[in-house]
Amino acid sequence: MKLFKKQKNRPAEALKMSEIVPVCTVKFNVEEDGTVTLLQPKFSSKFSKKYIIPRMKHPYYFIHLDEMGSAVWKRIDGKSTALEIGGKIKEELGEKIEPVFERLGFFLAKLKNEKFIKW
Repeated sequence: MKLFKKQKNRPAEALKMSEIVPVCTVKFNVEEDGTVTLLQPKFSSKFSKKYIIPRMKHPYYFIHLDEMGSAVWKRIDGKSTALEIGGKIKEELGEKIEPVFERLGFFLAKLKNEKFIKW
């Protein structure tokens, strides 16, 4: 019996940046310093949402993104393609994010695998 589901990791090079339009699927907060914190619910079943979550002090896991991840997340609006997001990020962060499209592809694939975004 398998305890863990094998994840299919799609290589970042195989993503077509001009066709991908990422859309956020979780709540998030923008902190005072400009970084983003993603709020992932601890439970997803109907029973948990109705009876357990309202009684919890902290119903979310907090995922803190760094400067580069926050810059990408702020540009995910459901309209811009990954290619457009990469161009904007390259203008904003310059040489710090090179190679921009490889890193962006890997980051977006990871967000999709964790179900923080969809496209």
